[in-house]
Amino acid sequence: MKFTRQGVAVCSAVASLFAFLFVISETARATSQQKRGDNFARRSRKVGELYNRNCARCHGAAGRGDTAIGKIFKAPDFTDPEWWARKKSTNAILSAVVVRGKGSMPAFGKKLKRSEINLLVSRVRSFRK
Repeated sequence: MKFTRQGVAVCSAVASLFAFLFVISETARATSQQKRGDNFARRSRKVGELYNRNCARCHGAAGRGDTAIGKIFKAPDFTDPEWWARKKSTNAILSAVVVRGKGSMPAFGKKLKRSEINLLVSRVRSFRK
């Protein structure tokens, strides 16, 4: 097989192009992963702030319902497996309680967006052991 200068130059240019495209795609992938990590951190901060501002007063920072106000109003202990077994709480049920309130718990449906309510439901579920 005979190689010409022009053929070698074309092969070299194609190889360079593939190398360039590989570097670009790896850079884009790394940037995308960084953004996902940043979004996760931002979401975690937001749910923590939402929970602390709207729920922790009664339910406690650890979800145990062991605050002074929580004891008065009999806030549930979200870390108690028996509570979860008795309630069989789906995301829809937990969302409805946040939206409409229940017993002495106030309604948050007009105060919070649906996305914020969903974040709080996921936070409450995170206490489950």
